[in-house]
Amino acid sequence: MNLLTTLTSLPAAPAATKVSYRKRLQRFWEQLEPESAAILVSSPERTRSNDTEHPYRQSSDIVYLNGFPEPNSVLIVTKFDGKQGIIMLVQPKDRLKEVWTGVREGVEGAKENFFAKDAHPIENFDEVVAKVLSQAEKVYYRFDMNPEFDEKFNKLWKTRQKPLLNPEGILHEMRLFKTEDELKLMRFAATVSAEAHRRAMLECRPGVTENQLQAVLEFVFRAYGATGPAYGSIVASGNNAVILHYTRNNQEIKSGDLVLIDAACEFGAATGGYAADITRTFPANGKFTPAQREVYELVLESQIAAIDKAKSGVPLMDVHEAACKVLRRGLFKMGILPTASAKPPKAKANAKKQALELRDFYMHGTSHWLGLDVHDVGAYDKDNPGDRRGKKRRLLEPGMIITVEPGLYFDANDKRVPAKYRGIGIRIEDDVLITESGNEVLTHLVPKTVEDIEELMA
Repeated sequence: MNLLTTLTSLPAAPAATKVSYRKRLQRFWEQLEPESAAILVSSPERTRSNDTEHPYRQSSDIVYLNGFPEPNSVLIVTKFDGKQGIIMLVQPKDRLKEVWTGVREGVEGAKENFFAKDAHPIENFDEVVAKVLSQAEKVYYRFDMNPEFDEKFNKLWKTRQKPLLNPEGILHEMRLFKTEDELKLMRFAATVSAEAHRRAMLECRPGVTENQLQAVLEFVFRAYGATGPAYGSIVASGNNAVILHYTRNNQEIKSGDLVLIDAACEFGAATGGYAADITRTFPANGKFTPAQREVYELVLESQIAAIDKAKSGVPLMDVHEAACKVLRRGLFKMGILPTASAKPPKAKANAKKQALELRDFYMHGTSHWLGLDVHDVGAYDKDNPGDRRGKKRRLLEPGMIITVEPGLYFDANDKRVPAKYRGIGIRIEDDVLITESGNEVLTHLVPKTVEDIEELMA
């Protein structure tokens, strides 16, 4: 089969517009303290081996503000005398280096294409940053993003001690709420990712290897113009599916196996973009066994309950609890948990083992933020923004996008569960936009009922 000739026709890919970037820069600038400067540094390049680099991924904060794709660069936003200043430090044009690593924007490109009112070669970092620090009453800088820049900045800042603020407090709150331009990009990433999952289901059969299905998925991503995978693709067959972040993807798929695929693309920028995040689990031979179907439909019921709960004004933690409630009840009926309650019975004084709990078989959360990063930024608790995961007390609001991904994992060697369930690992994941009237499932194009999966694979 020629994969290129069988690709589904999709709508034209959207693009981030200059108007979007201008608005973001303006909104960011408006929230800066008076007489302050925000200094944002690029992600470092990472060596794979010797003189070979990993594909470069720009800092998502810079991608968000002006889309500049190149390494070894700095974006400075100033707010002096009530006026906006945008300064960039970039790699200068260099014909010899461009022959090896690609054409650079240079100083003039930074001004023409990325909104810099002033731009300088990166070699002028000390001079430019020292001048900015001398003018600023406060400075925004996030350490631990790029060690090389950290060292340079720290030397300059120590001799000009100004109050130090974290720009992420502003930027990450902005990134949490998606604009219509961002939603177009995320819907496209979701649509392409959904097509890749459908294609993987169609190509799957006993004897195919996990990495062959990975190749199908990532071919589809690239064929529609995605930057690439949004994260390491997981293609886990049989008992591999109980490994949450399994990425070896090198086993032959056998008849009777379930195949768990957690994979999606990112789209929208030269070196990074907006992510989708999809998981589906399906039978390698196209037909669920009775035990597989029983567990699968329980996970699906829990996911539907969680999606129904995901609405504006609801704490994010309630989405997780909606899924857990269904799973506990189902596992109790299956004879695996001793109670459907969230609180297991206390172990007796002479008991040799603790009573089983849901977390023995469902050990991860149901949701995380989604955006420019697959595990995206934003406070889960507004009263404690430093707690990156925490209790997820934050109320959902329109414009937020979350994943909803419950699962159950029964290891093949776990004798605590009936034999018929052992070796079954199932996760079902969709991307959900919170709206004024409820929610929108961005990844709805991938089949997920037993009937629809079996029909597609037939």
